[in-house]
Amino acid sequence: MVIKMNTITYSDIEQFNYWWNVSGSWVEEPNRRRGGESGVLIHKDKVGQVFYVKRQEKHIYRSLLFPFGQQTIKRENLAYQAFKKIGIPTPELVYCGVSGDRAILVTKELKGFISFEQWLDQSNNSDANEIALFAVLRSIANVLSKMHKHRFQHNCVYPKHIFINLNDVQQGKENIEIALLDLEKSRKRFTAKQATLHDLPQIKRHTSLTMNEWRYFVQQYEIACDAFFPSLYI
Repeated sequence: MVIKMNTITYSDIEQFNYWWNVSGSWVEEPNRRRGGESGVLIHKDKVGQVFYVKRQEKHIYRSLLFPFGQQTIKRENLAYQAFKKIGIPTPELVYCGVSGDRAILVTKELKGFISFEQWLDQSNNSDANEIALFAVLRSIANVLSKMHKHRFQHNCVYPKHIFINLNDVQQGKENIEIALLDLEKSRKRFTAKQATLHDLPQIKRHTSLTMNEWRYFVQQYEIACDAFFPSLYI
C-alpha cells in the first residue's frame, strides 16, 4: 500500500527506504507496544518543508476482520482517507508504505497551527483569551460532531491531538481552523452516540476546563449535532 509523493520519482521500495532512512529529531521516541516498536520523528527537507515520519516495526493490531493481525499504520492510512472524504481536517498525508514488518506514514507539518494543549498552557485568564477559548471550543465541537455523525470514533481525543489555528480570532474575526491528529486507533461505531460518549469525556479528563467552560462546549456540540447528551454534563 503506497501513496505516491509527486516530488519523488523513485520506485516503491526506493521511496520506502528513503523515508525509512531520513534524518531528523524524535518528537516521539521509539517505544515498544502492541508487540512491536513505534516512533515519530520530524524531518526537514532541502527546501525547508517539514514532515512528520511515523515509523513502526512489528506494530500490529487484531480485530474480528484481522484476527492474525495487521499493521497499525494500514488502519491509520484508511482513517486519513476516510476523514478526507467526509471533510474532517487532518494533516496532509504524503506517503504511506509497508515493507515486511516495517511500516511508514508521513504527514506534512500544519503551518500556523498549535496543539490545543499547548494553547491552553499559554493562555491566561484575560477577557480576550476567554472570548478566544469559547470560539475555539465552538469550533472543536463543530468538527467533532461532524466526525461523530459519520459514526467515526477517534479514540484518543486528547488536547495534544487537536490542533488549532486561530487566524484573526483575537481581532474579533472568528476564522478558526481545527485539525485532528493521531488517527491510529480511530474506528467506526454502530451509532454516532457511541462515538460521542466515548470521545468527549476524554477532553474533559485531559483539560482543566472549568465547569462553565465544559458545559458551554457540550451545549455547542449538541447544537452542532442536533442531539442531547445529559450524561455529559455530570
